[in-house]
Order: sequence, then structure tokens, then C-alpha cells
Amino acid sequence: MAALGLLLLLLLLGAAVVAPERHQHVAQESLVLQHPHIEQLLQEEQDPPLPPDILAAAAGATPAPRSPHVWASALDGFPPAWPVAAAVTRHCRQPPRALPTPSLPPTAFAHLRRQAAALDALQPRLNACCRHNAPLPCARRAWTDVLDGFCTDEFGVKTRQFHCCRQRGAARRRCFAQGPDAVAAAATAEAAAAVVAAWEPVAEPPFPPGEPTATNMGNICGLRGLRPGPPGPAGPSGPRVRLRLRLERDYGRCCRNGSLACARAAWQKGLERFCREESAVKTRQHRCCRHGGGRARGRCFASAAPHPGYDRELHNVSLARPGPALLRSLCAPTLLLTKRRPVPELLGAVTAACCPLPPEERSACAHEQLSQGIATLCASPRDAWRDPQGCCSRGDPERRRCFDTEYLAQVTLGAAVAPPPPDHHDE
Repeated sequence: MAALGLLLLLLLLGAAVVAPERHQHVAQESLVLQHPHIEQLLQEEQDPPLPPDILAAAAGATPAPRSPHVWASALDGFPPAWPVAAAVTRHCRQPPRALPTPSLPPTAFAHLRRQAAALDALQPRLNACCRHNAPLPCARRAWTDVLDGFCTDEFGVKTRQFHCCRQRGAARRRCFAQGPDAVAAAATAEAAAAVVAAWEPVAEPPFPPGEPTATNMGNICGLRGLRPGPPGPAGPSGPRVRLRLRLERDYGRCCRNGSLACARAAWQKGLERFCREESAVKTRQHRCCRHGGGRARGRCFASAAPHPGYDRELHNVSLARPGPALLRSLCAPTLLLTKRRPVPELLGAVTAACCPLPPEERSACAHEQLSQGIATLCASPRDAWRDPQGCCSRGDPERRRCFDTEYLAQVTLGAAVAPPPPDHHDE
């Protein structure tokens, strides 16, 4: 019995010795298993995991196409590149195939839909420019018009606007031209020089806007791209600016089918909302808002409009001796309304060659381009251009004076930047 008790005592002492060793081994094994996991967490805190396309781009490889779920700020190809001579020539010789419409969720990504609409609107306009005698300035006007229209739509919704739209004038165009396509283009230097010379819009237009009529509907639609776009962050704001932006957006929809009733309804609805916003703040309201509403209020606004014909952007200019002030206007978005030859050819040659230059170099360039253009016209076969005023039959300097007075004077155009007055000494 004593022997059995001794045996049990020895067994208990052995278990007591083995148990701490086993516990220590289990604890050590547990730390070894956790150690790689802790290292991974610490490493990820220092070097966060990057998507595969970003890693590929950092390694110099071409990143994989990004879906809107991965890159939701802009579509591939937006903004479109600023048109340069080589790109426009290539486009006209071999027009690119239309890009497929991006597959977007039906209830999201409205900002990407607006970008896709802008890209879709630019393509046919560039194709139409290929039929012009001077496709480059036409393409640049189309680029500017489409992106200004895009920004107008961006400010028509209560979301964060595309960052370039929050700028205005030359700064906005420089921002758009520095987009992904422009940076990757081989002619980025030409694009940058041209955008630096881009236009600044006129001051905030006078108020109130005229009532749409059958007489002014052509100007409402035809000159819409020349009127000022949304102001920048430091620009004016308030009910008048909001009314103008809403009207331009609504006019754009009405102009698609030339509906006067649509434009008039937009004008009336816009003024009613303007008066409600005016009454919501403790400032002096516009006198027409105090007419109560209806036709009396509409007649008051219509009679108070400083430009009821929407013709503030229309001007008659002489292209005979273009100086810095006139060239600043011509290098901004314009719409040439005088179609008689040789005005389109000569004006296109001037804007294409001179507008990308610094302002101080444009005047000399314009005079040289006009002289070369006149010489080329007069050397062309008689059936190519008939010269109805007979200027080419004269010798210099009478030939140049004949062109100046018979062809280059009294040219009508729409201009986003007002040209100098006729009595201005533009040198």
C-alpha cells in the first residue's frame, strides 16, 4: 500500500513538471503563428495596397482600361484634346470610328453621361469642319463651344462640377487642354501656346434678358455659344446669374428643334423663379418683380431688356488692318456671317497662323498672312475665283487698297469678345 502511494506521488510530480513545459511550448507556437500576420498588417500600414492599374502605370506599363467603378471622375478621352493643325489634318484625312457608348449603371454616374454627351457632340462638329476652307479655327471653335456647353450643363445640377468648369476664360481652356489626351499628344507645346492666347469673355451680360420672339430666335440659338458661360469661383453670383445659366441651358434644349414656344415658356418660368428668389432676400427687388406676375410683369421685363434682339455679340468690322485689339476678338470664339469670298479664306488663314502666337506677334503675322493670301488668290486660275471687283488686275499698292475697301471692309461676325469700335486706333 505504501508502495502504491509512493508511485502515485511520483506520477503527480512528473505531471506537474511536464505541464508548464507543455504550456510554454503552446504559447511559443501561438506567437510564431501570429507573427507573419502582424508583420503583414504593419507593412500594409506603411505601404497601402494599390490597384493593379496604378502599379502598372508606376512601372511604366500601359494601365488597364478603368471602368467607371474604379475611375469615376472622368471617361477615357475626356476632356478632348485642344485641336492642333496636325491632329485636325489627320482627322479629316481619316476620320476616327465612333467610340462605343460607355456602359453605365442606369441610376448613377450622371456626370459621366454629361461627359459622354460632350464627346458625342464634338465628333460631328469636327467632321463638319473638314468641309470648311479653314478647318483648324472651325475645330477650335467647336471644341470651345462643346466644352462651354458641357460646363453649362454641369452648373445646371446640384453636384460637384468638373474642376475645369469652375474656372473661366483662358484659365478654363488651359485646364481642359491639359487633360489626359492633350498631355499625351505629341503637339502639346503648340496646344499650350494656343491656349495661353485664348480669350477672356466679356463682363457679366446686362439684365434682364429679352423675350424670345420670332425675330430674335435665330440669334438666341445661333449666337448661344458666344455668350458668357458660367462664372468662376470669384465671379458674380446671385439670382441674376442663376437665371442666366438656367435660361441658357433651357434655350439649348429649345434650339434643338427651334421651338419658339419652348423658349418663351423657359423665359417666363425663369423670370418667375427669379422674382421668388429676389423676394426671399432682404434687398431691393427688381422693379418688374413688383408688378405681381402674369403678362404685366412679362411686358415690364421685355421693355427693360437692353438687348431685346440678343444681338450684343454681332459686330461689323474691317479686316483690312487688324491690330492687337481686333485680333484678340478674332482669336476668341467667333461666327463669321459674311460668307462672300475671299473673306472666309483670308480670315481663316489669319486665325490659323496667328492666334497661337503671343499677342505682341499677331499683328505682323496677320499683315503677312493677308498679303500672302491675296497673292495666292490672284495667282489662282480665273475659274477658281472670279474677283468681281477686279482687284487682282491692279498692281501694288492699289491691289491691296482695293482688297481692303472692296472685300475686307464691313465684315459681319458674331464675337464672344467685342472688337474695338470703328474709331479705335488699333495699333
